[in-house]
Amino acid sequence: MERLDERRRARRPPRRARRVHGRISRLRSGGWETGAATAEFAMVLPVVVVMAALLLSLTRVVVVSMDCQDAAAAAAREAVLAGGEGDPVAVAKEAAGGSATVEISRADGAVTVTVGCPVLPGPLGVLPTRVTGTAVGVGQ
Repeated sequence: MERLDERRRARRPPRRARRVHGRISRLRSGGWETGAATAEFAMVLPVVVVMAALLLSLTRVVVVSMDCQDAAAAAAREAVLAGGEGDPVAVAKEAAGGSATVEISRADGAVTVTVGCPVLPGPLGVLPTRVTGTAVGVGQ
């Protein structure tokens, strides 16, 4: 047993060599990069948050635009089907909301309805704050 212990001690490098070897192996394994992922995450997180806010704002603009277009189509349908008896402005405001603006023009048997709807402003102010929907109805 003593010979085995002596062989192990004989093969073991000196303490300084072990320290240098440990440093080199840490450099090779990326041990010097500890905390790099945290720093990169801290730098990228604001960009991700702004992009998410822009995406949500853009989604809101698209949804309001579709609602505005649907309101214009409903008002044009009401104007054509009900003739002078219906109230297309009330139909458009019911579909798009009370803050919508409605313009109706009649020419050559066609009714053109334009509905404008406000949109909440986005975080950077690059998206539109008002969208419009236009529909044309032709009477028979």
